[in-house]
Amino acid sequence: MSKVSLIRLSLLVFMVIAVVTPSAKSAVLGGKSDVGNVRINMEIQELGRYCVKQFNLQEQSQQSNAASIARTDANVLSPLKFSRVVSAQKQVVAGIKYYLRIEVTQPDGRSRMFDSVIVIQPWLFSKKLLEFTPVASPVY
Repeated sequence: MSKVSLIRLSLLVFMVIAVVTPSAKSAVLGGKSDVGNVRINMEIQELGRYCVKQFNLQEQSQQSNAASIARTDANVLSPLKFSRVVSAQKQVVAGIKYYLRIEVTQPDGRSRMFDSVIVIQPWLFSKKLLEFTPVASPVY
């Protein structure tokens, strides 16, 4: 094999490897990736609204069950009000799993952040809220 042919072959192999090998910036298969333009992404904002609604329904149901067990009239807590999704990541699983940081307004008017995890399986027309937890306030 001539020297020129060997250089061409080496260059060709290098180019194939460069194209086939994922770059450091590409997402790992099955890993989380950031969702861009969260504040103007209406789909993500609607998912955040859905998470808050589901959390409020779960809280109301738990409160109703506790009141019926105690056989007393319980004061119904005011629900949280959705403000906006602040950040979002997604992960391809058996569907798409979204990790959302959601800002809500509490009944007393103060803002608070919650981390939410939701799985969507479009072919089953399914949305399931897996987590809705308050973000710990920083200690100063």
